[in-house]
Amino acid sequence: MKKLFIAIFVVATLIGAAYPSFAQQMTKQDYLEKSKKQKTTAWILLGAGAAVTTTGAIIFSENFCIFGCSKSEVDASNAGGVMVLAGGAAMLASIPVFISSGNNAKKAAELSFRYQPMNIPEYVGTIPKAYPSLTLTIPID
Repeated sequence: MKKLFIAIFVVATLIGAAYPSFAQQMTKQDYLEKSKKQKTTAWILLGAGAAVTTTGAIIFSENFCIFGCSKSEVDASNAGGVMVLAGGAAMLASIPVFISSGNNAKKAAELSFRYQPMNIPEYVGTIPKAYPSLTLTIPID
């Protein structure tokens, strides 16, 4: 049985090496869309985390007691504490999503070598109509 699994693994590895997957290059528009979706996701995580944390803190503070607590107060206090932790985790989870969104937006910025038109009067004779320039395009979508 072990020999069969090893043989299947070897064959699958050889097939994978013989036929590499061709990943499609992402375009500038793809990076912009990905960045926008990630930024929306990050804001949702941050806002929802803040709301859950605030709600949990209010529940916890209203039901907190040290001695002579009823079971309902203890349960509500525990629920508030869990909500604070869950909301804090959601807010912390939004940080890498914001960073990834910024990285994708930077990838969408385009540095190119183009010919730019030269704005000169028509009566000037031998000056070319365009000149080579290095252009940095930063989309503002």
